[in-house]
Amino acid sequence: MSLWDASAMKVALLYGPRDVRLGKMDAPRPVDDEVLIKVESAGVCGSDLHLYSQGRIGDTVVTEPHVMGHEFCGTVAEMGPKVDGRKVGMRVAVEPSLPCRKCEFCRIGRYNICPNLRFTGLPPTHGAYAEYIAIPYDFAHPVPETMSADEAAMVEPLAVGVHAVELAEMHPEDTVAVLGLGSIGLLTACVAKLSGAAQVFGTDLLPYRLDLSRDYGVDVPINAGERNPVQTILEATNGRGVDVVFEAAGALETPQQALEIVKPGGTVVMVGIYEREEVPLVFTHGRRKELVVKWCRRFVHNFPRAITLASEGSVALEPLVTHHFPLEKTGEAFELVANYADGVVKAAIDLRD
Repeated sequence: MSLWDASAMKVALLYGPRDVRLGKMDAPRPVDDEVLIKVESAGVCGSDLHLYSQGRIGDTVVTEPHVMGHEFCGTVAEMGPKVDGRKVGMRVAVEPSLPCRKCEFCRIGRYNICPNLRFTGLPPTHGAYAEYIAIPYDFAHPVPETMSADEAAMVEPLAVGVHAVELAEMHPEDTVAVLGLGSIGLLTACVAKLSGAAQVFGTDLLPYRLDLSRDYGVDVPINAGERNPVQTILEATNGRGVDVVFEAAGALETPQQALEIVKPGGTVVMVGIYEREEVPLVFTHGRRKELVVKWCRRFVHNFPRAITLASEGSVALEPLVTHHFPLEKTGEAFELVANYADGVVKAAIDLRD
């Protein structure tokens, strides 16, 4: 049995900065160990926004019409001949990484830093703003039947938060600051709290995000447009600073704030993606404090844990999806997110029938 439709599928194509158009492509067919996914929901992520607004992210440039989208879920429509353990009609949360599986980093399990890695939705690999997409079966993670499409699509940003906290190597009763309370910042704060953080500070410029952050483990929300976050957190900790800082804003000023907010000997985890390749830092703060600074590269083996946290109710994913758009209005979804309009936290492209 197959749910696959042999006709050309609809896709949202990025032609250049702020230029998204509805188009058509031949639907892929699954080969070898692939499954064909009928996409149900695909979120708009900050990295997608970089591509949309600038036509590039870092040194990855859109040079021809491209399908974005990497936060997504769907149902298995067809299976390749080497697939086992998946069933047609099964809902899956999809891990968008496409590592080579052969290099030294893949062989030791760190496939997220594979130098040959392709990533779904980043040129030249088309993404999930499409009716169908083919994915390696072991990166199509089955979710419980009780998990909605919105929740399953949000497993991807939750996996980033899980990996970020994993990198921090937190201890029980650590104090934490999360700079930037978009969906990944909120989910990182939530996972940090679940991991035993005694107190979580959170900074952002948007009041509605700060209000929401209390539901995601933030004890002390700080409006960085009204109060100096460095001064506020240092005063609250009697000048000591916090044990761990997660930089999730991707703003030019927040990496420096992270170095100043964290305690001597503390840990900073850089999660955000920046519009510019060069970010100004005063390294004296890091050297004198002998800080540990780590960069978070998406996720690695974190989807199963993220699915468990969501399915057992420890992390609420559905409230983060505040807006839905059909495929033909993908450009409108991006404009909403780009302008932080209408209280948007996460906009999703809805491809359900």
